[in-house]
Amino acid sequence: MKLSGLFKVSLVAAAISLTGCGGDINVTPTTADNSVDNSVDNSVTNPGGNSGETVMCATYTLDGATFTGEAKGVNCLYSQAFASNAKEITSSFVISALDNDGAHVFEGALFIGDDVDTSTGATIDGNGPTLSIEAGATIAFTKPESFIRVARGANIEAIGEVDKPIIFTSIKEVDGDDSTTAQIGDWGGVQVNGRGHSIRCTTAAAAQDMCNHSAEGIVSYYGGNDPQDNSGILKHIVIKYAGFGVEGDELNGLTLNAVGSGTTIDYVHVHNGFDDGIELFGGSVNLKHIVVTDTGDDGIDWDEGWKGFGQFILVRSNEYGNHGFETDGAKVDPLSADAQDLVTTVSNPTIANATVVTTGDQGADGRRTGAGMEMKEWGKAQLANMLFVNSSSVDGAGCFDLYNEKDKSGDAGVHANANKGDIAFMSSIFACGKNFENVNTPLTGSLASFDVSTWFTGGDNNQLIGFADFANVLGADGVSTAATITDSQGTAVATTAKDMSEVNAFFTNAGYIGALKEGESSEWASFVAASLQRASN
Repeated sequence: MKLSGLFKVSLVAAAISLTGCGGDINVTPTTADNSVDNSVDNSVTNPGGNSGETVMCATYTLDGATFTGEAKGVNCLYSQAFASNAKEITSSFVISALDNDGAHVFEGALFIGDDVDTSTGATIDGNGPTLSIEAGATIAFTKPESFIRVARGANIEAIGEVDKPIIFTSIKEVDGDDSTTAQIGDWGGVQVNGRGHSIRCTTAAAAQDMCNHSAEGIVSYYGGNDPQDNSGILKHIVIKYAGFGVEGDELNGLTLNAVGSGTTIDYVHVHNGFDDGIELFGGSVNLKHIVVTDTGDDGIDWDEGWKGFGQFILVRSNEYGNHGFETDGAKVDPLSADAQDLVTTVSNPTIANATVVTTGDQGADGRRTGAGMEMKEWGKAQLANMLFVNSSSVDGAGCFDLYNEKDKSGDAGVHANANKGDIAFMSSIFACGKNFENVNTPLTGSLASFDVSTWFTGGDNNQLIGFADFANVLGADGVSTAATITDSQGTAVATTAKDMSEVNAFFTNAGYIGALKEGESSEWASFVAASLQRASN
């Protein structure tokens, strides 16, 4: 996508106007004076496109004043009077798809809905505004600290299509300037605050609507007492180059804070984020058809008692990254007295048909080493039809790690959960240079004889086949499960997939192990192919 020369001039002019007295271009935004009617006609004939074409910029009315984007060539520019980190937009509006590869470019953060702390006497507006985004729309941010935030009670309806995804990205990807290149952490990301359960809240506080947990980044709040809370739909969306550190926090591509199961997260691709691709803090939202490529930290990270479902998840790390999955159960021992009054318990999702493909290489700036999955903090999970493939045998790059970070005795924590079946793999394959990391603390008592390899292979149809070559396990695209899998000795491996539709209607009976089957023809296969193409550009 290219911005017109006229649009570039407008950006320069705006910068000059901000720095006329020698100040910093990145001035702190302030709330616009709503006493002035800022309405303009945002429907204009495109001077840089074909005759008669119209650019429809977003517009909304707030407190009697109308705010609108400014059409520049094929694009729309939104000043900090329209949206900033000092302004909560409490009116619904639509961001349309623009012709001729036009982009909606925001100079500030985009905060939807009124963020409140109920402990101050404020109430959450359960019928808050909706941000609607049309299929094919591109939204770009000019400042690293800018991000999208959807408050409790507000909604985002971003519904793309497989050939017309909604793209959230950096200005550097769409500015048409060959001297600038979009990079990891160019902007903040997408954050949704829900009213679901979190282990940070007591039962009594939840019943009184007094769950107010501070989200990462600029202070906002999440949490509540509605596991079925609905924050909207994110479908066929792409989030690229996000993760800038805001207020001391490294933001994720997509952050889901206590988001309820009424919310739809489906067909999401996160690429080149500085922190995690998707991080979930509590809630019970479900994930389906997810691709995460080349993030600086983990592909999928969960904490604070997430209890949703997930299926068809692909995490690929070619250049850098930490774990495909990193799972935290809680910051407090669920068996302790401190945990007895909490509204929910440790994280315990059910995940099916996921593939993690990593090289185990050290990350950019020496940050991390790619690995499969790490479970810690008393977390639980049921994991079916999982495929972990890793070419490395170095420490820190193993397929799987049970990490007793909090409990030194070994009598509780993730090892005990695994021993009891609260963590279980079913119909899963590890093909790694190093399948398991060493246990970090000595196990004692009833777990003294626990062996993670024996535990895994003793599960339902699990197999350790070792790593020989990616092509022995994966299709020509480097991510789909090969039609015929061979072990490190070249012997064909028989596989038995688990029918997860028998567990819950959310799941599809895929009939194979891993996120995608080689040669599959489906909307999901098309989405994966498009995601890999984007990641290679």
